[in-house]
Amino acid sequence: MTPRERVLGALLGEKKEKVVVSCVTQVGIVEAMQKLGVFWPEAHKDPEKMVELGVSLYKLVGLETCRVPFCLTVQAEALGCGVDMGTMDKQPSVRKSLPSIPENLPSDFLERGRIPAVIKAVELMRKKYENLPKMAGFEAVMTLAGHILGVEKMMIMIMKQRDAVAKALDLCTKANVEYAKALIDAGAEVIVPCDPTASPDLISQKDFASLVKPKLKELADVIKRKGAIGVLHICGRAQRIIKDMAETGFHALSIEEKVDVREAKATIGSKPVLVGNVSAAKTLFMGTPADVEKEARAAIEAGIDVLAPGCGIAPRTPLANIKVLVDIAKKCAK
Repeated sequence: MTPRERVLGALLGEKKEKVVVSCVTQVGIVEAMQKLGVFWPEAHKDPEKMVELGVSLYKLVGLETCRVPFCLTVQAEALGCGVDMGTMDKQPSVRKSLPSIPENLPSDFLERGRIPAVIKAVELMRKKYENLPKMAGFEAVMTLAGHILGVEKMMIMIMKQRDAVAKALDLCTKANVEYAKALIDAGAEVIVPCDPTASPDLISQKDFASLVKPKLKELADVIKRKGAIGVLHICGRAQRIIKDMAETGFHALSIEEKVDVREAKATIGSKPVLVGNVSAAKTLFMGTPADVEKEARAAIEAGIDVLAPGCGIAPRTPLANIKVLVDIAKKCAK
């Protein structure tokens, strides 16, 4: 089987004899940049460089993924937020929110900022890497709303101006839907909305269920109708909302190490499948290869469906630690 067949099959819940290892989140690391001569921030804007870095971990250590872009600011920039493009080892970040919530999604939304570059990169992935799973990620509804409003301001508005937050989420859902459609049309097979601001570490389970869940469900429905696979990533202690996450309708859920895989599976059953949950910040970034092996084996024994970093890989993560994930997956049978 090709890496594409293995990964897409695993994300759809097909049983595999061997552990499938991939990454659905951020894949750009400095060591890979140095080896390939492709660097941030240029790779955030140049489609060819974006693809080269997006496939770098497959080329260098065999991690079965081809994923772009490398940040959660592309839609925010297209909507008018101020973005700092970062450095070689610092991802882009939103520095300035909008003065007010736009009434409508701009008619030229898909032509703004870096969106055309990401779409072109996906087209290049489709043409150049037939045997790899083509993945595209973006900031999901709550995170994009936080960029527009300012996260701290939005947390207060949830309590005092709930209708305004709902209005922002409506706009962000439209942006997510249009962007997802364009990415799928360009050749993306896996769409990964990442919503760290929807984490229970920031908002209550009740607010997630009433404000965010319906919007994510709308997005998941569109992804399915377009024939792609949807993977929802939410950071932090997502155990509290795992049932709600499952009910959004995504094919798979990407989770951090703070989620107990056995407990999550006891709650949601065999589907959606679970992706993760080796700590990106602690183990892959700061740990030793032995630490990575220990945590990866624990995730496999707990029943993780796709072994992967639990969140976006930190830029200064050692390549050797990523290779351990690949090596362990080859050794372990399910």
